[in-house]
Amino acid sequence: MRLAHIAISVSDLGRAIAFYHKNFGLKCSEKFRIRPLGLEIALLKNKNLCLELFHFKAHKSLPKYRRNLDSDLKTIGVKHLAFAVKDIEAQFRKLKKAKVKFATEMRIFASGARYFFIKDPDGILVEVIQT
Repeated sequence: MRLAHIAISVSDLGRAIAFYHKNFGLKCSEKFRIRPLGLEIALLKNKNLCLELFHFKAHKSLPKYRRNLDSDLKTIGVKHLAFAVKDIEAQFRKLKKAKVKFATEMRIFASGARYFFIKDPDGILVEVIQT
């Protein structure tokens, strides 16, 4: 068994596609609409991952308490996306140069793994970790 995909809702499909492509190399492989629901879906892929983006015309914004790592971790539910990278320093510099909004600076787990959090254009928390 393996994870089939991760799905997130976004406020602007084009902006989200560009963000995940530019910063994590995910390419849009398919887009389709479900008109009765006012929904457009895009599938972003690389060889190991499928990220499914939902865009509803009548969407609700991400609640403010979900935009802060410390308060969100205490809330039941899915917490964040995480991308594993080989060179976290290079990814950190790339995202800083791209002026991506950071939720944390570089941190180190007790295990020694280094990580940091950013926010996507909708404020969704995204972890970048070197394992």
